[in-house]
Amino acid sequence: MNDIVQIKWCTLEQLDHRACTGYLDWVAEGAGIGGDVSGVEWLLAYCHDGVTWGRMDDGHIWQMSSMVFPDISPSVFASNLLELRLFGQEREILIWRTEDGLSGRSLADQQMFEKTDPCRPDTETRILLGNKYRESKNGFTLIATARGMQQVVPMECTTDHFSGDCWPLRLAVRHYFEEDEKTGAVRVGASRLVNVFNKGG
Repeated sequence: MNDIVQIKWCTLEQLDHRACTGYLDWVAEGAGIGGDVSGVEWLLAYCHDGVTWGRMDDGHIWQMSSMVFPDISPSVFASNLLELRLFGQEREILIWRTEDGLSGRSLADQQMFEKTDPCRPDTETRILLGNKYRESKNGFTLIATARGMQQVVPMECTTDHFSGDCWPLRLAVRHYFEEDEKTGAVRVGASRLVNVFNKGG
C-alpha cells in the first residue's frame, strides 16, 4: 500500500515496489500501466551507461532518445536503471534504485497557489548541459559541449538556437516549502521537475 503525505500545495505519495515496476514496464516495454499516468509528458532516466530522454506521444507511448540515437542514449530497463523521472506541469513520478530494489514517489500539485502566500511553490529555471548542435532526427536533437559531453534532448533544435556559443535549453524545477511552526524557519520540503524547453523557441 502506498503512503500519502501532505506538504503545503502538493501531495506526495510513496510508491511500493509493484507500482515502481509497473511504471518501469510502461517505459521499457510500452506495456499497459495500472497506475495514474495523467500530468506527465517528459522522461529523464539516468542509467549505468548514460542518460536517456523521452517524450510521450498522443497514444501514451514513450518516444525515447535510445530509439533514435542508440549509440548515445542507453535503453531503459530494470537492471540498467539508476533513476527515472516522468514529469510534466502537474506532477512527477520519481523511481530510484536502492540496495533492496526499486523505490519511488509521486509528487503532484494539490491546487492553485495563493500568490500572497510567502511559502507558495517557486519554479526555478536551470541551464541544461549542451551548447553545441550536432544533429536532429525524429523530434530529438543530439547536443554536446566543447569538452565532448553529449546528450540527446527530446525536442527539435536547429543550429540557429546554438549560434554564438549559447546554452538555450532549460529545465524547470519546482520547489515546495515547509515552515517550522516553532521557529518560523522555512526549508524546501520537496522538489520536482516540471518542464524541459528551448528558450530560443
